[in-house]
Amino acid sequence: MRCAILIVEDDAELHELYAAMLEHTDCRIVPAYDGLEAWDRLQETTPDLILLDIILGDMMGDQFFVKIKQEPAYRDIPIAIVSVLAPDTCRHLLEMDRRTLFLRKPFRKAELLDIVERGLAQKHAEE
Repeated sequence: MRCAILIVEDDAELHELYAAMLEHTDCRIVPAYDGLEAWDRLQETTPDLILLDIILGDMMGDQFFVKIKQEPAYRDIPIAIVSVLAPDTCRHLLEMDRRTLFLRKPFRKAELLDIVERGLAQKHAEE
C-alpha cells in the first residue's frame, strides 16, 4: 500500500535529500516549505506521517505542530520532528504528544528510514 509523507522543510536541497533517501520506499512525498504551506497540503491529502522541521519561514514548525494537535481531524497523524535543535529544546512538543518521534540533523539514511518505519508502524497500529 502506497503511503504519503508530508515533509515540512524550508531547505530545497534537504527536500532533494529526503527524496533520494526515500526513493526506494513505497511512499509518496508531499513537500511543503513552511507551516502555512503544510497546512494547505493537509487540506488536499491526509498523510500517513509528517516529517517536520522546527525552524521554518512563515509558520514555524512548533506552531504547525500545536495547530495539528488541536485539530481532531489531524491530531493522530504521527509526527517526526527533524531538527538541528536538541531534543530538550523541543521537549514541550514531545511532551504534548508522547508518540512524537525525534531525529537530529544531520542524519544518516538508515536513521531516516528507521524513523519513517517507526512512524508508519504507529499509524498502522492505530487503524
